[in-house]
Amino acid sequence: MPSPILSHWIDLKKNSRKFLFPALGIIALILILQLGKYFRTPTPPQNSSIYQPLTEIPVTAQKVTVGVYAQNIYELNASSNTYYLDFYLWLRWKGKIDPIANLEYMNGVEDWGRIIEPAYEEPKKLKDGSFYQIMRVESRFREPFEFSRYPLDEQRLGVTIENAVYPLNQLVYIADTKESGYAADLTVPGWKIRNSEIKTLSHQYPSNFGDLDEGKNNSIYSTLRFEMHISRPLSFFTWKLLLPLFVVLFSSWGALLLYPIYVDSRIILPVTALLTIVFLQQSYSDALPDVGYLVLLDKIYALVYVLIIAGILETIITADWAKSEDPESIVRVKKLDQWFLIANIVILSGGMILFLLF
Repeated sequence: MPSPILSHWIDLKKNSRKFLFPALGIIALILILQLGKYFRTPTPPQNSSIYQPLTEIPVTAQKVTVGVYAQNIYELNASSNTYYLDFYLWLRWKGKIDPIANLEYMNGVEDWGRIIEPAYEEPKKLKDGSFYQIMRVESRFREPFEFSRYPLDEQRLGVTIENAVYPLNQLVYIADTKESGYAADLTVPGWKIRNSEIKTLSHQYPSNFGDLDEGKNNSIYSTLRFEMHISRPLSFFTWKLLLPLFVVLFSSWGALLLYPIYVDSRIILPVTALLTIVFLQQSYSDALPDVGYLVLLDKIYALVYVLIIAGILETIITADWAKSEDPESIVRVKKLDQWFLIANIVILSGGMILFLLF
């Protein structure tokens, strides 16, 4: 007669199927809840200066109409958050202040390599008495990219200009919204151009930079911002990133279709899939900068990890049942495999919907 401890162990093994699905559900729920705090877009750190839309133009300010026409964007580097922008910049104004003399590119990088080619040696005087200058600018710029929705992320590439000397009450940039834009043949490899935007902003600094003669109003400067909105095509996410991942996951599910007595093959398939996914994740992570949050693809991979690990556990648990090769045990394993596969599909579908919607 078996001891009470041995009898309890035998009963526990027989009833292990009852605990497998709840355990899988709990693991998936914990994962989704833990990742929930990463659903929201991370709040960017508060800047030391504030950009606001310009709602009122000071009466004392000299008005300068500014337009931008982008010709080319190249060497977009997600790791360094930089890109090269080649564009035409024109200014038209009336007044004594030369708005070109102290023009500053606020998000410019490597000023020494910036190329500026003005069309006229001196500003051209138009028939209405205003001055006009157009120049071609080619330079490297930087933007703080946001990758929380990678690889379905949208980015903004642009240029921000400001006068380094004259504050808002002396000089104001007026965006030439009608004539600004980008070339029809402009393309960014790997990205889709959605639209462009040019706007006038006010830039307030919480400092007088040590100049005791500067008043509070003199710490506000007029800023012009031109930006292009780009996004990654859906095909990049579907065919290059999601398809390989799902192929590996589905191959691990193939273990559930094998005859239960092939224990070694049933365990090797999900283990091999797990190792493959580790390398797949490393391949796309190398193309991203070090960020302190999970991107969309990270969340999908985390869910797949849980499903594969659960599959490994399922094959280990059912291995003991199949060893006896008893027909009743074989039927039992097959039935469990069937329900386990259905549970995997439901959890994967639900997780994907949550990740894509939020």
